[in-house]
Amino acid sequence: MNNREMLYRGLSCAAWGYFFLNFNFNLGKINLLPRFVGFLFFLCAINSLFKERDNLLLLRPICFFFAVYHAVDWALSFIGKGLELQILFLDLLIVAAQLYFHFQFLTDIAALARLCPEDGEKFASRLRHCRTIYTLLSTAIALTAMVPALIRADYGKTYSSTQKDILALLAVLEGVTVVVIIVTLFGLKRRFQRGKWEGEI
Repeated sequence: MNNREMLYRGLSCAAWGYFFLNFNFNLGKINLLPRFVGFLFFLCAINSLFKERDNLLLLRPICFFFAVYHAVDWALSFIGKGLELQILFLDLLIVAAQLYFHFQFLTDIAALARLCPEDGEKFASRLRHCRTIYTLLSTAIALTAMVPALIRADYGKTYSSTQKDILALLAVLEGVTVVVIIVTLFGLKRRFQRGKWEGEI
């Protein structure tokens, strides 16, 4: 597989990774779009793109961890359980790791977008903006879920109606941002297909 084919494959996998990670289709308690599949797509993207952006290799261990973590969580859902840690320190570590992963992953993809011979800088700028918005929204969701419950000393037990409304709004905004990311990644792939990209002979 040549560099061009690896590039197309990597961008497609990145787009599908964000799709599986952020959209749910439940049958009872079973998610038919499991999150671990999203991280498997991210692993595929990293393996396809690291020759162009070797920084992506630093994300592979984190990506593998989350693939296993969410696979176990999905498997437990068949018996009505899940990996709900409800331990603040561990939850904070997981949130921080996810924020780091997506920030760095989209940073590297944006840098790669600049190689595109057609509208490369436009795609790179859009991905950087989406990266920042996605990170801020994910942080806001985590804080909204954790902080009020800690103040009430019932972390992991209940959400107030105000919390639920805020979380729903943030989730919608995050979903819109993810759609833009996915559309941008597929659009970037099509642009690369139209002509030579920097570094190709």
